[in-house]
Amino acid sequence: MPGKLTHTEADEMTPEGRLDRIERIAKLFVRAGRRARSNMRELDDKINILINLHIQNEERFAANEERFAKNEERFAKNEERFAKQEERFSKQDENIQILIEFQKQNEERFARTDERFVELAESQANSDRRINSLIDIIREGRNGNS
Repeated sequence: MPGKLTHTEADEMTPEGRLDRIERIAKLFVRAGRRARSNMRELDDKINILINLHIQNEERFAANEERFAKNEERFAKNEERFAKQEERFSKQDENIQILIEFQKQNEERFARTDERFVELAESQANSDRRINSLIDIIREGRNGNS
């Protein structure tokens, strides 16, 4: 096996061979350390990106909460306005009912007045007939006396 040495091969190794082997192992450790540091930097960068994104989301959520609160205030104001409008409409309905009742009363008065005018016209016509009859009687009496 080229990568592993048996116990006897390690014993037979020269100091220079041992030093070469230690250098190779050290180089492997250095490469592994660099790779680990590189991986750690990448992970740190990714973690920083995630943290920044999380902070941005928190800021957006805070802004949304403010907008939601403002919308709730607007909704409450609109509800108050709608309630006031409803109250005004109710009062207007009451006023319209009062006006309708007054109009009905006026219509009844006008009808009674019209009836009185008819009665007055009939009475006037009757009076005119009597006066005409009286005038005729007076004329006949004058004509008869003359």
